[in-house]
Amino acid sequence: MISGRTIFSSEKISVYLQSLILLWILIFQAAQLCASQYWPQAQWRNASPESQGMSSRTLSELLYAVEKNDYEIDSIIIVRNGYVVLESYTQLQEPHFRHHIHSCTKSVVSALIGIAIDEGYIESVDQSVLELFPEKSPQIQNSDKEKITLRHLLMMATGLACEDSVRHDFKGLKKMWQSDDWVQYMIDLPLVEPPGTRFEYCNGASALLTAIIQKTTGTSAFEFARRHLFSPLQIEDVHWKSHHGITIGYSNLTMRPLDMARFGYLFLHDGRWNNHEIISDEWVKESTTKLIGTTLHDGYGYQWWVMAPYRYGARGAHGQRIFVLKDKDMVVVFTGNLKESKTLIPEALLQNFIIPAIRADKPLPENPRSWERLKSMQLSGQNSR
Repeated sequence: MISGRTIFSSEKISVYLQSLILLWILIFQAAQLCASQYWPQAQWRNASPESQGMSSRTLSELLYAVEKNDYEIDSIIIVRNGYVVLESYTQLQEPHFRHHIHSCTKSVVSALIGIAIDEGYIESVDQSVLELFPEKSPQIQNSDKEKITLRHLLMMATGLACEDSVRHDFKGLKKMWQSDDWVQYMIDLPLVEPPGTRFEYCNGASALLTAIIQKTTGTSAFEFARRHLFSPLQIEDVHWKSHHGITIGYSNLTMRPLDMARFGYLFLHDGRWNNHEIISDEWVKESTTKLIGTTLHDGYGYQWWVMAPYRYGARGAHGQRIFVLKDKDMVVVFTGNLKESKTLIPEALLQNFIIPAIRADKPLPENPRSWERLKSMQLSGQNSR
C-alpha cells in the first residue's frame, strides 16, 4: 500500500480484463442457448425484423410490391430464428382461416412416410409397391412394374404414363378421378420407361403413398398425421379430404398459414420439435436433398423441391409455398390464388425482397419508424377487404 492506494500490476490488469471478457462470452452464449431452446407453443412469438437481423424497410417494400402489382396473395408469414417477423394477410384471408395448400400436401405425405418407416410400419423406401398390394395385379403384366418402389413414388420417377401434370393439361388426373380404385388405376398404367430413369410429375404417385400409409398402419393418412405429426406440433385446426375411404395424397389438405410455418419449422430443425424427435434427421436430410433433376428449381427430393443447398420448398398451385432456408434460419410461407401465368411470383418475392431483407445474423439497431410503417401495412392489408 502506498499513500492509501492499491497499485495493480499490468499483469493483474490483463488477467482481470481476460476474466471480464470470458464472463461476457459466457453470458452471450447462455443467451444464445436460451434463444435456441425457444419453441412455438400454442402461439408464436413475434419480434421486430431488426431484432432478428432483418430490415423493416425492405419488408415494407415487399408488401408495397404485392399491393402495387395486385398480386392475389392471401398471406405471407416470415419466421426467422423462431420468431414471426412478418405476418401479413391480404385479400380474403384471416389468421384463423384454413387455406387449401394444394400440392404442399405432398411434402406432408413425404413426412408421414418417413415417420411410418421410423415407427417400423414400412420397411424402407426400397420396398416394391406391388408387394405392398398383393391382392392387386396389373391388368397388363410387365415384370418391370415390380421394380417400382416407394423411392420412385417419392421422387416422381415411376416410369408410368401418368400424364397428370399441367404439361398434359392434367389429362391423367382427370381419368384417375373417374376411377373408383386409384391404386388399381395407377398400377394399370403403361410403363413407358424403367423406374427411376426420369422425373415426371405424377399426382397419382402421391395418391399411392397415402394408400400405402393406410395399408401398412391400418389407419388413414389423415388420422396417422393427427397422431404422429399434427398433434406434437400443436396443429389442431386442419382438414384433409379423402376419396373412397383413402386420404387424398396429392392435395386437398387445408390448414392455417401459421401452422404451415410450424411444419416448415420442424424441417428447419431436422425433424425435432421442442427437443423431441418427430421425424428422424436422416429422413429430413435425404428427403430434402436433390435426388433427381427437374426443369424447375435445382431438383427434387422426396416430394420436396430443392432450390439450392440448404434451401428447399413445398409448392402448391396458385401460390402456396413453404420455403425452408436452413442457411438463413428462416421459414417463409405464402398462400394465395395466383393465376397459372403468375405461379412463380412467390419465388420472385423471396429472391428480390425477403432474402435481401436479411442484413446480419445478429440484431440490428431498431428502426421504429420503418417498423411502425410495416405494422400499419400489415393491418391495412387486413382492413382493405
